[in-house]
Amino acid sequence: MNPSDKKAPMPIQHRQIPVLPERPRVHPIAGQIHRSYAIGRQSVSRVCQGEVLSLTITTEKPLPNDIQANLVTTLKSNVGDAWAEIPFVRSDERTLTCGLTPERPGLHSFRAEFSLDRGATWLRDTVPDAWVLIDPPQVDDLRMYTMIPTVSGTVADWKADLRRIREMGFNAVHLLPVTTMDTSESPYAAKDLFGIDPSYLVTGVRQDGLSQLEKYIEEARALGIRLCFGLVLNHVGVNSTMARRAPDWIMPDDSQPDGFRRARYWTDQGWHAWNDLVLINYEHPSEAIRSEIRAYMTDYALFWAKYANDTGGFVRIDNLHSSDPAFVQALTAALHAEYPEVGILAEYFTDERTLLNTGPEWGLNLILATPWNYRFVPQLREYLNYIHRVSAQVRYFMPITSHDSGAPAQEFGTSDSTAPRYVAAALLGTGATGIPQGVEFGEKERINFIGRKPKMSYPAEPRFARFIGQVNAILADYPAFRRGGNCQFVDNGHPAVIAAFRRDTGTPASGFLVVCNFDTGNPQRITVDLAPVLEKDGPFPCRELLSGAEQVFPHPQLDLLLPPCAVQVLRFPRNGKSMATKG
Repeated sequence: MNPSDKKAPMPIQHRQIPVLPERPRVHPIAGQIHRSYAIGRQSVSRVCQGEVLSLTITTEKPLPNDIQANLVTTLKSNVGDAWAEIPFVRSDERTLTCGLTPERPGLHSFRAEFSLDRGATWLRDTVPDAWVLIDPPQVDDLRMYTMIPTVSGTVADWKADLRRIREMGFNAVHLLPVTTMDTSESPYAAKDLFGIDPSYLVTGVRQDGLSQLEKYIEEARALGIRLCFGLVLNHVGVNSTMARRAPDWIMPDDSQPDGFRRARYWTDQGWHAWNDLVLINYEHPSEAIRSEIRAYMTDYALFWAKYANDTGGFVRIDNLHSSDPAFVQALTAALHAEYPEVGILAEYFTDERTLLNTGPEWGLNLILATPWNYRFVPQLREYLNYIHRVSAQVRYFMPITSHDSGAPAQEFGTSDSTAPRYVAAALLGTGATGIPQGVEFGEKERINFIGRKPKMSYPAEPRFARFIGQVNAILADYPAFRRGGNCQFVDNGHPAVIAAFRRDTGTPASGFLVVCNFDTGNPQRITVDLAPVLEKDGPFPCRELLSGAEQVFPHPQLDLLLPPCAVQVLRFPRNGKSMATKG
């Protein structure tokens, strides 16, 4: 090559220098500002769709006379991401208030801004952003019955059982996964993620599996029962269609004869493998294959979420703590975008900091609580305190037991423990509760959900059905039991009895005393001092809501004797109101 033919080198040039925006320090409009709302993602506010969200800003010194203020937010958007300015109203010389009703569930951002020159210029609040998670309305009042499909006959049997479930006061049914089961016959070991297991279908009819299920869904919707569909995202059956057709989607393990890694679980004895479950490889080294896996599993989640949406229900994400976080982030965003009215219930066992970081960001409406892990009263009391302490940011679904745990008789020594344990779950939590199938019958052991079995037969008169219905009615009738932070324990740390006062909104002299004897073999006496919570002189009329009995206590020190596993729910009404009045 002729040296003269060489191209001259490009001149040395620098990259474009970015523009540094002007971001002057924001000066507060007053020395001390108090906000009624939480600040930062770890302190997310919570409110249900349809509830009025009231926000106030209060200063210690009087505000300037000509101040104007706006709330800049997506909270009034019916598409979720359109910003609007909503004016604050000055209610006194130191207080600005703004009230609005959110239009769409999901995580929303908002901030305040102020003008001191009649709107010519605006000053941002020194705290630039706050967050609020808007829950679908069904989160506030969830009473859910978990049905075990493998022992419940055909879809026609499920449909016939809906009225019995509704009569117990349940407004939702959680279906364990109904997809076609693999050879282990576990609902959590799917052979096909989009098919209905043949054992659930009525034979001799022209309708296919999904069509039969849709008739069941239509009946549930007609009865006002919301459905919750389980999503199993982490694994499939070892002989599943996915493992056969797309083995590259399964996490590899050279130590296994088939080359597939098994899902595992932890006990006190260490890690154990579920030999019927293989892990989906969300961390595949190929970006293209990772995208395929995530797209397919998102379609699976949306497929079942559509049925949940048809009834205003939920999806339950199994084993979320073992899921790929990047996929969960994308999946929950897709669920909220496609079906914003569907609630997300998560089995998510993690530390508090992680929960506060990820729960609101992923829009998790309810987290599964585990009260059956706290068999002794002091530990259960501490757990209930925790549930209320974090209730402003985290809402828990607290059933009496789980389909994975033992029955009350197994966990607590006798099926009689159903009474205090269900009252604790329903009336000492924050409003979302339920039972797994079998609890109402006083089953001595939990129903084993693995294996295709004939339809179970039960006694004509379920032992605890009436009692469960009474508790559910109390939960439905009185909003005090569906709030957090209003539960004050008044039992002085009694080793066998929990007594707590649930305060009514805005009425310090009214509320409910819930007393449970968890001793399964002995009566227990307790003296409860209600002077700090009732804040008035006697006498104290009340009504026991389970029996309907009315009585009057002459002073706030109540001496109560409870038989084994007995409960009392005493209502102390507002001054001048009838004890029969609800509210």
